[in-house]
Amino acid sequence: MLKVRNRLAVKMAEKGIRSVSGLHRMIQGGGLTMSRRTLDKFYNNESNRLDYDTLATLCVILECEIGELLYLEDE
Repeated sequence: MLKVRNRLAVKMAEKGIRSVSGLHRMIQGGGLTMSRRTLDKFYNNESNRLDYDTLATLCVILECEIGELLYLEDE
């Protein structure tokens, strides 16, 4: 079975973002919105569904494309 996984921790490290709290502050500072719970679930690969706005926000803040953030993993 294939599962969608993310490389959020890798992208954060590439940008020098050390914590989910730091990323959340950047999102808020950029005038964007995302709940901390949504961000925590995404970071921990616990999301069952992804909202397009969530992906767009992360891609804007991390300056990446969706394909750099998500990948498929065979379980």
